[in-house]
Amino acid sequence: MKELLINQLYSGRYLEERENIGHEIINLFKDDEGNNNLFVTPSGRVNDHDIECILFVRHISNHTTVEVISVAEGIYRITDEEMNLIKYAGVSLNQIFNSNTYHGGKDDYSTHVTFRAKSIRLPSKRIFITVDDKFSSDEYIVRLQSKKKVIIPQCLRSYYSCDDDEDAYSQLKELINDNELWEKGSTTKELIPDGAIHNQSPSFLEVIRKEDDENIFSNLIGYFFEYSHSSFQRFAAELSLFNIPCMSAHFDLVREKKVRNKQDRIDLWIESDKDIIVIENKIKSGINGVASEEYSQLNSYYEYAEEEAKKRGKDTHYYVFAPDYSKLDLAIYGLEKVYKIIKYSDIYNFFIKESGVYIADRAFPDFVRGLKRHTLTLPDLQFDTMRSRLLRKINQLQ
Repeated sequence: MKELLINQLYSGRYLEERENIGHEIINLFKDDEGNNNLFVTPSGRVNDHDIECILFVRHISNHTTVEVISVAEGIYRITDEEMNLIKYAGVSLNQIFNSNTYHGGKDDYSTHVTFRAKSIRLPSKRIFITVDDKFSSDEYIVRLQSKKKVIIPQCLRSYYSCDDDEDAYSQLKELINDNELWEKGSTTKELIPDGAIHNQSPSFLEVIRKEDDENIFSNLIGYFFEYSHSSFQRFAAELSLFNIPCMSAHFDLVREKKVRNKQDRIDLWIESDKDIIVIENKIKSGINGVASEEYSQLNSYYEYAEEEAKKRGKDTHYYVFAPDYSKLDLAIYGLEKVYKIIKYSDIYNFFIKESGVYIADRAFPDFVRGLKRHTLTLPDLQFDTMRSRLLRKINQLQ
């Protein structure tokens, strides 16, 4: 019985442990012989299933919605002897993955390749698969009529066949066969390291494993806003982000401004003679401190700032800084007309444009490298992280 497999990639704490390279990184590169090798997470082993196609996906929400990363077609198995001969840029799979750890000990994977595929295609647009009736997006959505209540269970994979789940199987086949939704031809490329990753040392944030730390980035953003008040004026005016007609160059910036006697603290409180700016910085977490579906920490910040502004006769402005991959929905709290979401790409582009002002500061290069990480989409971020680790390892071995 032929089956379609949906497999979730880039998941779990395994990829966060030290510099582990996810085995699934091989799925998007051809080996030195031009073959498309595949690794199916989490173990690489698929037993007792006759797979015809694999949809590789990333998790979106509640195991009920996923985004498609690629589709692999023409699936077949290879022998252990063939697997041992596989090389990427002259480096074997054992050499690539031999530094991986698991719970601090050596990670002894015996299976580095699950299947080989005749072709791997990437979506030409964003594609979501969901069994959640409430999920909405402006992108292409497949609302799966499945017997299953989730797309991907905890095991990171789900099988669909004509016999067991006919409607869902037919929908997935229709998705795969719609050439308008996929880039033409097999879109994986041979891995060609050029030394760039090896020659560029990890940033300080990477060394201390704080690339996704909100407090660290709030500190850095606050530091560089204060570094040049005139530059911050241009940030407020030239990008038209803050909608502040004439931001004063004289202002005070407070990190973690305490809200009354509550534990809530505003990430960045910027106050001039005419304006109060409230900034909440969110990287991988959502909006915390939710007392009900209609109340959050942002509501508390708004109420506090409005009271303070009224006492001092000042105008208020509210912003959430968030990575480009963030899916924050402020409408849940009725705040979509109060707070404006500022993407990290806007912040990154500003600091790159103004780099002449900051370049003398030793922390600036690592700061903008950290910002750039969060300008990517989540699939691009995950892929970029694994690609960097893979290239760094290969360059070291060469």
